[in-house]
Amino acid sequence: MIRYRRQNALEPEKDAELNINLVPLLFFVVGFLGVRALIHTAQRE
Repeated sequence: MIRYRRQNALEPEKDAELNINLVPLLFFVVGFLGVRALIHTAQRE
């Protein structure tokens, strides 16, 4: 998870916080590469 926080000392109501969760992207990439490797192996035989 990536967390970014920007604070405005003069105007606290303009504070900004951004959270990005990279776990779903990691699962997608690992799954995609695994399926691609299986398909490539099946096509060789």
